[in-house]
Amino acid sequence: MTRQNRSTTLLKVFGISIALLQVFDIAIHAATDQLEFLRVSSNVIIFLWLAMLASGKGNVKAGLAAISAVGAYLVLNLIFLAREGLTNPEQGGGLRVMLLLLVFLTVASSSALAYLQSRRA
Repeated sequence: MTRQNRSTTLLKVFGISIALLQVFDIAIHAATDQLEFLRVSSNVIIFLWLAMLASGKGNVKAGLAAISAVGAYLVLNLIFLAREGLTNPEQGGGLRVMLLLLVFLTVASSSALAYLQSRRA
């Protein structure tokens, strides 16, 4: 496998992994009847960014798009936490561990994808 093919495969794996994280996040909230507009909107922003990357459009400003998408995702989740709290009263007041984990994984993997994409260009 050539270096170019490995790079393309790695980008696809990161993209698919990030998309699956977003689907999992939405599915958990739908299953527990806790869909929140801010959280789902943040997932949609990541989906739109991934779609842009997959389409090959926006390569000129890919870095700006990545920063904007990941930044908006993070801000919307921080606003959600500021409004709703770091704990979930619907689950006995426990820390929102799943939210924190999903946000961390999304931001970390999206940042890695953006970095790899910028190196490839």
